[in-house]
Amino acid sequence: MATAVGFPAGTAASRLREAGLQDGAFVHHDLGLHLDDASAPGQLALGPKLSGNMAELIQRSQPDAVVVLGDRWELLYVVPAVVVSGVRLVHLHGGEVTEGALDERVRHAVTKLADQHCVSTAGAARRVAQLGESPERIHQTGAPGLDRFREPNPLTEEEFQAEFGRPLVRPLLMVTYHPPTAEMSGNAGALARQVFDESIAAAGTAILTYPGFDAGRHEIVAELEEIAAGGTAIVRESLGPLYPRVMATIDALVGNSSSGILEAATFSVPVVNVGDRQKGRESGANVIHCRDERPGIHASIEKALSAEFQDLSRQVVNPYGDSHSSERIERVVVGSGRTPLTKAFIDIGAGE
Repeated sequence: MATAVGFPAGTAASRLREAGLQDGAFVHHDLGLHLDDASAPGQLALGPKLSGNMAELIQRSQPDAVVVLGDRWELLYVVPAVVVSGVRLVHLHGGEVTEGALDERVRHAVTKLADQHCVSTAGAARRVAQLGESPERIHQTGAPGLDRFREPNPLTEEEFQAEFGRPLVRPLLMVTYHPPTAEMSGNAGALARQVFDESIAAAGTAILTYPGFDAGRHEIVAELEEIAAGGTAIVRESLGPLYPRVMATIDALVGNSSSGILEAATFSVPVVNVGDRQKGRESGANVIHCRDERPGIHASIEKALSAEFQDLSRQVVNPYGDSHSSERIERVVVGSGRTPLTKAFIDIGAGE
């Protein structure tokens, strides 16, 4: 059975329809839980409710398998209900490294609870094996998020004007900055503002998008609202289905989003990855890494927009796959019932 769990009501269902699924081909369950307070206390208050509701949903729906993606903190409350219920768990994007985010710990914890691992790169497969998982449970499928980018389709100048209400003036930068969650430093707004200011100064047009629901979100959103009021940049909460076309149009991506690491190479887009949130993650040669400091951000954006680096980025092969991962993942999910729930820990000797 196909089950979609949405956070804002209707979001998951609408995304499934956009992907081509017809009504009646899936069942959408809205648990009615929303994170109104993106802080550690807010997360801790919502988590037990999420866990209880997931347990009830599993008992009602009786799935053969549950597929979870990545490393979000919510998985700490979703996954135990699956495991305790004896349902097979398929994990996407295990084995990756993001040392600057809380996600790092969550991802590896989910790996040990999962039955099957659909990993994006050879390096990720090696790390999952280091965690004691057996080879027959590890499958290098590529990153599923790339599948919707098989045929890049840039916006025309007319389409850009119609969508954003202003002409397209190059260079066009897209900027997303998330709180650096591992350190919980409390200055997310100030860190984000320097990224936004340097990007706007370098751009002919800048598109700024909201951060995820981590502690520090409110401070960053306050900075974005101030910028939007000043009219110096386009500010959107989310680009939604328009995102692939915008990605195919931009001249560079700036911030600390995983999209810059995973997806930008498919579009040959230069990336300025700021700070430590994505530290340790495999990336293509199109990614410039810099510290959370204005001089480095300024110089890195300048480099990303140079003709030399633009040419280099056009030659990059995305290490996260070929935009054909969904069929590989489907085979793993369908065949997951053939693997027992009991797992042996595979020891790796020194030097292996």
